Amino acid sequence: MRRTRVGAAGLALLATMAAADDYTVQFVIQVDETRREDVLITVREAKAPIGAQRFRELVNTGFYDGCALYRVVPGFIVQFGLSSNVSVQRHWDAIGPIRDDTLIEYPDWNIRGSVAFFTSGPSSRETEVIINYDDNHQLDDKGFAPFGRVVKGMPALSTIYSGYRERPLASTIRLRGGAYMQSEFPRLSYIVSARQVAFVEEPLVLSKNFTGLLITGGMVFAAILCCACTRAASRRLGPLIAKGQGYSKPRRGDSAVLAAEDYDDDSPPTSPK
Repeated sequence: MRRTRVGAAGLALLATMAAADDYTVQFVIQVDETRREDVLITVREAKAPIGAQRFRELVNTGFYDGCALYRVVPGFIVQFGLSSNVSVQRHWDAIGPIRDDTLIEYPDWNIRGSVAFFTSGPSSRETEVIINYDDNHQLDDKGFAPFGRVVKGMPALSTIYSGYRERPLASTIRLRGGAYMQSEFPRLSYIVSARQVAFVEEPLVLSKNFTGLLITGGMVFAAILCCACTRAASRRLGPLIAKGQGYSKPRRGDSAVLAAEDYDDDSPPTSPK
C-alpha cells in the first residue's frame, strides 16, 4: 500500500514537472573529436508560448540528437535544427510550421545567449533554432522571438568549429542528411543528446546597450557627486585658508604694542655710562 502511494506521488510529481511553464534542457555537444561540453538552456513559456511548446516537443521526441551545428557565424549566431535522419526531417516538415507568437506576456530581446526559432517570414518557424552570440537587436522586429536563454555553456559554444561559416546548405541537408555533412563538412560540431533536466533559474543578463547606459549613468552620477563634494569642501575650508588656518593678520598699531612688550621684563635697567 505504501509503495502504491509513493508511486502515485512520483507520477503526480512528474506530471507537475511536465505541465510546468518553465523548463531546462541539457545539450551534450561534441565540440571536436576529443571534447564534449554541456550546454543548459532555460525556457520561459511566457516569453514565447508557441515556440516554447514546439521546442519541448522536439526535445522530448529526441529530434535534436545528432543534429549538427551547421551554421556558425562568430559574433552573430550559431544555428542548428536539421535532422541528420532524412525521414525524421520529412516527418516534421510535413507537420508544418508554427504560428508566430503575438500574445507574449514577457517579451525578450535577441541578446547574447538568447535562443529563438529561425524564421524566414510570417509563420515560418519549424525546427531550426538560433543562439545569439552577441546582442542582435536587428532580429527583434523580424520575427525572431526568444523563448529561452543559455544559462550554462556560452564559453563552450564559442569554441565550436566555425570554419565553414554559412557554406552548409539547409536545402541539401534536408535532401541528404548526415551523409552530406559528414562528407563535405566533417569538422562540424554536433549535438549528442538533448534532454529535459531539473529546472535551472536564469541569471539576470543585461544587453550591452543597457549595460553601457548604466555605466554612463554611473559615471555621470560620480562626476556630479565629486563636484558637489568639492564645492562643500571649498565652502568649509575657504575661510580657514584665507585666515591662514586661524592666524589673523596684525592690525595697525599692533607693532607698537609688540615693541613695548619686548621691554616689559624683569631685567634691571642698564646704567648709563
